[in-house]
Amino acid sequence: MSKVVNYSMANRGEIARFLPALDLSTDESRRLDNMRVRAKARQESLDHQDVDWGLSVPDALEELISGRADSPADYAGCAYYAALQIIIDHNASDSSTLASYRSPVTYFSALDDALSSAGVPADLLPYQYVFSGPPSEIGFRIPHPLEGSPEIGCWPLAKAGPAVAAYRAVLDRVDADLRYDLGELIEALDGWASEWNEGEGAWWWAEDGSIFFSITG
Repeated sequence: MSKVVNYSMANRGEIARFLPALDLSTDESRRLDNMRVRAKARQESLDHQDVDWGLSVPDALEELISGRADSPADYAGCAYYAALQIIIDHNASDSSTLASYRSPVTYFSALDDALSSAGVPADLLPYQYVFSGPPSEIGFRIPHPLEGSPEIGCWPLAKAGPAVAAYRAVLDRVDADLRYDLGELIEALDGWASEWNEGEGAWWWAEDGSIFFSITG
């Protein structure tokens, strides 16, 4: 079964505003209401599939916005990550699909090895940001899903530009089996990094702009 890797752009601070959700503006309160609707729909979909994580997505959302993630359920991490993705989605650009992989872990591990062998610095290798987990601005620990799905990653747009340049410089030296998907990653990073770099000073620009990755399936 394949897993889908999606990406979007968001400001880490805007997401952290909801974890916990205190002193929300009118617009933020409206977004939170929409998040609750989305969480209920996500849980209904899971119920239809007979998937039981031991913690419902709506309950996970309520815990996150209250500033905690302490359910003892074995698969609570899945519910927390699903709820966190809902928070991200309601503070981010429209999501786009990077690719589908039989095993994203296998692909990005192999890509790291290939890029490293070609001379790309360790701090620009993709595995670390595609699988980074929640933003560090969140002030409490969110348990990781036991089986690594769903997954979340984020990376500052300030680092995406240098990564694009490094990847393009070695693209022709990377194994052909990895090259097409690397090209797609380059385009995804470059699209948002270029817009962020050129938009400094605009009303929407923020220093903590980041690309967020979501892996589901």
